[in-house]
Amino acid sequence: MRGVRTVAVTAVVAMALAAPSSWAQPKKLVFWTHWEQNPEFNKFYETRGKDFGQKTGYEVQVVTVPYQGYEAKYLAALMGKSGAPDIFMGMTHHWCGQYDFCDKMPADLARTWGENLPKYMLNVGKWKGTRYGIPIEHGNFQQMYIDAELFKKAGLDPDKPPKTLDDWLAAMKKLTVLDAKGEPTQVGFALRHKGHPVGITDKFLPFAHAFGARMLSPNLEKATGFANSAEMVAALQFYSDLVNKHKVASTAFPTPEDAFGQKRAATIFRESWFFGWVKKNAPDVAFKVYALPCGKTCPGAGNLFPWTNMVAKSSPHKQAAWDFMKFISNAKDDLDQHQAQGILPVWTANLDSAYVKSRPDYQSTQEMLRQPVPPEYYHPKSNELATAFGEAVVAALYGKGQPKPLLDEAAAKMDRILRD
Repeated sequence: MRGVRTVAVTAVVAMALAAPSSWAQPKKLVFWTHWEQNPEFNKFYETRGKDFGQKTGYEVQVVTVPYQGYEAKYLAALMGKSGAPDIFMGMTHHWCGQYDFCDKMPADLARTWGENLPKYMLNVGKWKGTRYGIPIEHGNFQQMYIDAELFKKAGLDPDKPPKTLDDWLAAMKKLTVLDAKGEPTQVGFALRHKGHPVGITDKFLPFAHAFGARMLSPNLEKATGFANSAEMVAALQFYSDLVNKHKVASTAFPTPEDAFGQKRAATIFRESWFFGWVKKNAPDVAFKVYALPCGKTCPGAGNLFPWTNMVAKSSPHKQAAWDFMKFISNAKDDLDQHQAQGILPVWTANLDSAYVKSRPDYQSTQEMLRQPVPPEYYHPKSNELATAFGEAVVAALYGKGQPKPLLDEAAAKMDRILRD
């Protein structure tokens, strides 16, 4: 009997050794992202990961980490190394600058991206001149989306958008509908007032830049005199007045995306991904996209979130991770992935593709890129700084203080962060 068992076990082992490699369980490259609003974009990594797996034995598993609180989860995993991702989405100056969690991009891949990025994006993904991250979104700056039907109902021409902040405010007043108690049932502007203070700062900055203000000194070493400048105080006063004085925006409304999608807000300032969001979540909204209105100056194509994909230095699969990144670093994959989600592709070769030219933000994107380049705040502690600043913005929106003292307090707090 023992001999029979031995023969059987030997036969099974021999079959396993002779089995085709496709029988083997593929290894996993774990990819973390917090872009929960872009599921089709994220799914692309797993889809192409299966193709990559056929060639290498490594497939890609995408883990979507909720944006609220993502930093703490990233930090715990990347510091502890146990359970950390192989590839992760974030900001290079944060994860590779403030922390040392990133693997340096191989020279040949860095060269590929350097040769194919639009000029204004060349520094996105770099820290101190070295490339660590792959930029994942062109048009990652806010533009003005308008509900054409609501504009027409208010007697406004949706083909002639307001070009200045004064004209924009006048239009917002016409687009706002108040109830018998004087509270808005429809607003002109969908304003972000909840969530992470960093995001609230980001959505306020176009107004700050239009007033000629900047959050930090040009060398990013000082906040006092900048975050609380006269121009910044005027900008925050204008912004909080939208809610508390003019009532053309409301803190009682849901997320700005939902308010716009529900036709309860006539305008919203958002990035290129919002085109795809509206088409999917609010297909009955007839919208147009324009460059942001200008004040003392034009806000320009700026952002607080230069999102990139990076490889973790602690990953035991770094070579496979970079090989996967190379596998999808081509014009076709760039176009396919972004088109699936309704986002602007990154590669220069795709910026005049039929898909991009057919988008409603094609002309406005060109116009935004022609505006003066706004201040950049790519400091290793940018999230902490923007959190301190954003708390002042939130307080002003909810009427819990006046702009000047709130910004004085924020600037002092930001200077302490810069010194520590």
